[in-house]
Amino acid sequence: MPRPPPPGRGAPGARRPMRDFFAAWLATLRSPLLPLLRRALSSSSSGSWDDPISSAAAAVEAHFQAHWSALDAAARQDPARVVAAGDWRSPLELPFMWLGDVHPSLLTSLLRTLSPSPRLLAAADRVDRRIRTAVPAVSDRLRRAQEVFVAAEVTGTADVEAFLEELKIVALEANRLRRGVLSELVAAAGGYQAALYLEALSRFVLSMHDPEVLRRFEQCRPSPGS
Repeated sequence: MPRPPPPGRGAPGARRPMRDFFAAWLATLRSPLLPLLRRALSSSSSGSWDDPISSAAAAVEAHFQAHWSALDAAARQDPARVVAAGDWRSPLELPFMWLGDVHPSLLTSLLRTLSPSPRLLAAADRVDRRIRTAVPAVSDRLRRAQEVFVAAEVTGTADVEAFLEELKIVALEANRLRRGVLSELVAAAGGYQAALYLEALSRFVLSMHDPEVLRRFEQCRPSPGS
């Protein structure tokens, strides 16, 4: 399944903005990936894991992994923009962001909405424990980098290059955590449940960019000056 090229690649001397990559990424997820996964699910029983459904699910998982790889590439070019959630994000996505993309705990929370088996719940609990350890560690690294920069700025000795390097490392660590969480959950779910989970994750991500959902979101926001 072809994927949009990551930011910074393409014709010599050209850089593809992350905004363009993300728009193409969403379009590919919307069609053909999600319809293919849904067709595979509808034609398979809950106890089977045949080639069509496994191929469709693997393509969707690989698409999410490609997104985080693209964020890595963008973070190497402009880490501040990635960490701050760039302009490619919809306003409804922003409350779910942690260092450039969805918070890893959202991935386990979504799995729990599917009435998973006790075995899968236990796996989700293990992943959650890892998240509760890893997220504060990454956030603390960002906080320390900010403190060092602020203290140095007061004396006029702030090292912008060193600060951006720390931001890049933070962004890469956050994406590494997200990639690992998704892989672990999909592997633990396996078969039909993994496909159902990836279908739910795809629907959620696409809903953050659905015009009707965004229209309702904007209607709930106070108008300027109110």
